[in-house]
Amino acid sequence: MTEPKLLALDFDGVICDTVREGCRSAWQVCREFVPLNGDAPPPELASLFVRLRPVVEHGWEFPVLVLAILDGIPEATIREAFQTTCRERILEKYRMTPRQLAARFDAVRDRAIAKSLDGWLADQGLYPGMADRLRAVLAGGIALYVITTKEGRFAHTLLETHGVTMPLDRVWGKEQARPKPELLRVLAKAHGLAYRDIWFVEDRLKTLQAVTGETDLAEVGLYLALWGYVMPADRDQAASDPRIVPLSLEQFCREFSAWTK
Repeated sequence: MTEPKLLALDFDGVICDTVREGCRSAWQVCREFVPLNGDAPPPELASLFVRLRPVVEHGWEFPVLVLAILDGIPEATIREAFQTTCRERILEKYRMTPRQLAARFDAVRDRAIAKSLDGWLADQGLYPGMADRLRAVLAGGIALYVITTKEGRFAHTLLETHGVTMPLDRVWGKEQARPKPELLRVLAKAHGLAYRDIWFVEDRLKTLQAVTGETDLAEVGLYLALWGYVMPADRDQAASDPRIVPLSLEQFCREFSAWTK
């Protein structure tokens, strides 16, 4: 098929580069229970955070990553074990739960937006060519959805600010509280589509592999956004997986026929 009837996109690392804002907001969350100086992290911590961003799977983990860096956990250890021992070690040490961290993270963002929307937006932005491409997809009559682990209203605000007008009910955030493979099933049913008519772009290989593990989703088009927060090892692994197509930003911004070349 030369183009999808429904295009589902992740947000952070696919549509928008949010790593600087995520680091700053996480730093401010950490200031609420750890003595830290300044509203923004020091440059050396921010640089390390950017390098380690691919280990994060959910927004509430951003403050956990900052605390892991502050605790002096080696970079290699964070890369290898953040989602297992590192994350649990930090949660236990600081006596925090994912729910508490998520609430604090959202509250920091709400305060930043209330103080200065322009200031909040300055720390993040859509990838080059993204806004034009999304507007072209919408104008072409293809059903466009954003499915993200971010709070949906934050993603919607960023899109609107960059002139990408989408109904709020097509920006699905963490409030959906369901795995992305399940959300793809919901979309297919809601639109009466065969799975081969749905293309899904994501920058986390594990998320795409979760789809490949579901037999009924075997015909969903799966694309790994190479411009996002992708581990080098994941790039290599995706290149050898016949179900997953590595996709550059240049390809994404062109016609759909260019995506498989």
